Amino acid sequence: MLQQRTADVPFSLEALKASLERLQTEWDKCQSSRDRDGIYRYLESVFKLVEWWAYERKAKEYARQALQLQRQPVPKIADPFAAIIFCTANPEKVDFKVRSKWARLLRYAKVFKDPDESLSDFVRRRGGINKCAARYARYFGKSVT
Repeated sequence: MLQQRTADVPFSLEALKASLERLQTEWDKCQSSRDRDGIYRYLESVFKLVEWWAYERKAKEYARQALQLQRQPVPKIADPFAAIIFCTANPEKVDFKVRSKWARLLRYAKVFKDPDESLSDFVRRRGGINKCAARYARYFGKSVT
């Protein structure tokens, strides 16, 4: 159960940059490791960051700010999960389709994952990344954010 929100604490530009750098480091670790589960640590970090922002009712605003920090031109990405993946993962390895699939997975987890369960356990229990993304698309449609 989430605690009642307290007074909003400003999320500075420096804090946003630090969060993106932390996720980029997590991405780099995931890519340099031979660990099959490395991607789950990266996706869990993205999930936790965006969920924290969503709890503060600022996810879209902060995701938009993160996109503005990227080199231009930046595509318009409405979904905060997809925006943060765009900002922190290597675009040569994570194209639009992969980013979209991962964002659908994270949106699916947002709806169905128990807060005490790790993302990797949830995804495995539900059949893997592809199945979770497909279930989200089937239940909610690809365009739902």
